[in-house]
Amino acid sequence: MADPIEYRLALILPGTGEVLAALDNGTSTLPRIAIRPGERHVKQLTELIRQTWGIRAVVLDLLAGAEAVSPWAVLEVRQWSEVPGSTLGPVHIDSTGRSPLSEAERDRLISFLGKTGPRRNIFMSVGWLGEVQRWITDSGHALSSDFSNDVLQLNAGGGFALARVGTTNGSAFWLKAVGPPNEHEFGITKALAECLPSYLPSIVAMRDEWNAWITEDAGHPLSETFTLPSVRRVVATLANLQIDSIEHRDALRAAGCIDISIPVLKAHLREIREYLEETMARQTSRKVAPLGTFRLRELEQILREACSRMQELCIPDALLHNDINAGNILLSDSRCFFIDWAEGQIGNPFLTFQHICAQILREVQDADTWLPAVKRSYREPWLTCLSESQIEQAYALMPILAIASYLYGRGSWLCSSDRDNPHFQAHARSLARYIDRAARAPELEEALCH
Repeated sequence: MADPIEYRLALILPGTGEVLAALDNGTSTLPRIAIRPGERHVKQLTELIRQTWGIRAVVLDLLAGAEAVSPWAVLEVRQWSEVPGSTLGPVHIDSTGRSPLSEAERDRLISFLGKTGPRRNIFMSVGWLGEVQRWITDSGHALSSDFSNDVLQLNAGGGFALARVGTTNGSAFWLKAVGPPNEHEFGITKALAECLPSYLPSIVAMRDEWNAWITEDAGHPLSETFTLPSVRRVVATLANLQIDSIEHRDALRAAGCIDISIPVLKAHLREIREYLEETMARQTSRKVAPLGTFRLRELEQILREACSRMQELCIPDALLHNDINAGNILLSDSRCFFIDWAEGQIGNPFLTFQHICAQILREVQDADTWLPAVKRSYREPWLTCLSESQIEQAYALMPILAIASYLYGRGSWLCSSDRDNPHFQAHARSLARYIDRAARAPELEEALCH
């Protein structure tokens, strides 16, 4: 099990120039919280701060690596009452002697108050939550008196924001904002809201200068009710979304959905194979043998043949979600919505469906009984424009092509420093092994010989 990550906390008291510090015999230090790695840091921090000290706060930024000697989080205190005997007390940021910050950190913290330096991103500035609530009020969807203290923050920092803003009547709104390198998600979401609004949560407002949007709370994620009936409803809705998207492909491309069509993937197979040869040669772990050059070249040829065969089926390109999972599919009593469109693309629609099938194979004990029913539900809408034979052959080809497409992604890593990142290299090696296993499937061999 990985070691916990300890954060120092800079808890800003708005309008005072003070932060809350841990006080002990005339000295002050930043309070600390340890969180679990692999889970949302922002969510854990806000929950643990509330549980430990009764403080409601929102995260402005998380600083680590080159930006800080040790990880620290900058937060705005929204609700706090000084209690006699408490281990926390206010310390003025400009004070000396008792300051819990280094000079560089103190200067950085002052910048969050907007006292020095350039204007910060709104979601990294004190008072951003109030600005968002006023934005919702100005849109006519709530009164200022409607908002409660029920705020669930899931992401923050770097221009990103994801938070659920609750109201006194039990309803809620979701805020999302995106920064580098995902700014394109704003444009994609805006285009989808215009072209295919019934497949997204209802948009309350969008703000170009913030790269942010507000939606109504649209239900619970599929991950909370991952049942066969729910999954069948999801894949049928996905098929209808993709069919409806065909006439909007040009608008979606213009909005930021990259072209990951089969010809594009096929054109980059050599580059992908050469990269995999490099990264396999750099493997240091002995837990599993690296794939050799000969096998990687075999896989490139198999992928080329699979691409050619899929092209021959003449399936129209449509909207893809290349990062679809049970967490970004929402269900209400009667409807299904898709969110998180940073990996929105245009290409062969069956590749997105394969990602859902792969999740079933990973997580469902009775996957062999689920998959035939799930495939029937996805097939039915497509029968309006494809034959049974086209669909069945696409089902055989989609596993290996979906993995290759996922590895290619937006393609930018092929000519950037990301290709040298050890974590990405390990990820690429893992996907190559999945491609190797998919290449051995009898269904694929039959489809290629058809």
